[in-house]
Amino acid sequence: MALIETPQMQRLKKIHQYGIYHYFYPEAGTTRFEHSLGVYWILNQFGASLEEQIAGLLHDISHGTFSHVMDHLYNRYEKEDYQESVNEKYFQTDISTVLRRFNIDPAVVEDIKRWPLAENNLPDICADRLQYTLADAVTANKTDQKKAMTIISDLTVKNNMIVFRDANIAKEFAELSLWMCGNFWHSNWGVYSYDMLKNILVMAMDAGILNKEDLDTDDDAVIMKLENCKNKDIVYATMRLKNLDRSKVIEDVDNYDYIHKKSKMRVIDPLIIIGDNMTRVSEIYPEFKMGFEQEKIRVNSPRYLKLID
Repeated sequence: MALIETPQMQRLKKIHQYGIYHYFYPEAGTTRFEHSLGVYWILNQFGASLEEQIAGLLHDISHGTFSHVMDHLYNRYEKEDYQESVNEKYFQTDISTVLRRFNIDPAVVEDIKRWPLAENNLPDICADRLQYTLADAVTANKTDQKKAMTIISDLTVKNNMIVFRDANIAKEFAELSLWMCGNFWHSNWGVYSYDMLKNILVMAMDAGILNKEDLDTDDDAVIMKLENCKNKDIVYATMRLKNLDRSKVIEDVDNYDYIHKKSKMRVIDPLIIIGDNMTRVSEIYPEFKMGFEQEKIRVNSPRYLKLID
């Protein structure tokens, strides 16, 4: 509770998980605060150490306004790791003071990569990936809370990895992450909105309407500055983005607004325990493997996107 009550954690209540989505797709209003609590809860359920649970709770503390839109602004969208590059300064605050009060080394919990249940490499499951996949799928009405809990209850920990016991449930989860990547995380309308907001932020910074410190505040504070500035082009572009119709974003190689070069591949190909061995969903379900490979090609290919007004 001492960590949750710090200004750094409370700020995450005003940082939306999917940045600009929230303004034109209100159902996608999950905050980084909610996500962080979810990751902490999952780690607790899987018996992670106290330090790893805290690492999970604090893993998003350094997200700037609009979350991964910052990766687009700073040209780090392929790995989506801008947040990690500024992580240290967010720990040198009340966070470190609280951790030391409870005899926990801030450097130990700051380094999320040392905690394999909280964070690991794709295409494996980690608490972070598991939480946002299931929570976002509920948000997108692709699944429900009951099914999400069924998926979680089938998971176990083996060799410091979160793995499935039932191949059919594993396949269902893998297909869910495949659908989410194509239709939510890196949909055409999603990446269009990120590129559009990135351009608005660049315009506003060039015009002196925003500065770098503003990007450390919260989403609503920045939107308010953009909407109330005296630059008519920025005001118009902001209002246009806030009213974006997802169905009106199309691919058009001849007449486009933006070229979206590449996205991060987020599809999970989870491990399953079968007897004494472990195997992946793609190794026993060819149809998933085909979808996985096709999605990898799609997110790594340029997309020529246009908004039809």
